Amino acid sequence: MRPHLLVRAAGALLMAAAAAACSAATDQPDTAAPQNVLYRADYPSYTSDDQLFERASIVVQGRVESDRKVVRLVQAAPRGQALPAPVDAERREGMVVTVRTVTVSRVFKGDVKPGDTVQVKQLGGKLDGVTYTEEHGVPLLDNGQYTLFLETYPDQPASLLNPVQGQYLVDADNSLHALPGNEIAVSVNQLDRLAHR
Repeated sequence: MRPHLLVRAAGALLMAAAAAACSAATDQPDTAAPQNVLYRADYPSYTSDDQLFERASIVVQGRVESDRKVVRLVQAAPRGQALPAPVDAERREGMVVTVRTVTVSRVFKGDVKPGDTVQVKQLGGKLDGVTYTEEHGVPLLDNGQYTLFLETYPDQPASLLNPVQGQYLVDADNSLHALPGNEIAVSVNQLDRLAHR
């Protein structure tokens, strides 16, 4: 088993642990390639819709398209900064993310407009026979309607501010539903109020 490694990406402190796949019939040696990798991340948490809105680069409502792309993101070293060896090694190896396309139907904040698409990445995915998952991560659903609180970057897809607090399912009557574990209630009216204050 590989030791836990800490890396910083998209505003979250991450810990990656790789576990070699094994079964009752055959035990693989520690040198076997990992078949499953678990990312643990320490995201900022929020206590109000005002905080979520203020912190987000963009806040949009839209549909998650069925296309997805799984890629390994490798971060450039911070200019003029030395990182501890384990952190630097993990940074060079990169993190696996799944990139989804969201077609925007409504904009509450940010430099996008209805009809635009936004690329959104989430930790995890299957790449080269290895399954990467994020502890407590909740993948966006194909064709799901969401309101998303996103942080944007100049050189990579946007990220949810928090994997649980950054996404709200939208139902047929345009009500927003928080995921389990998220106690912040948000409505379209509240977001309109925040957008126009």
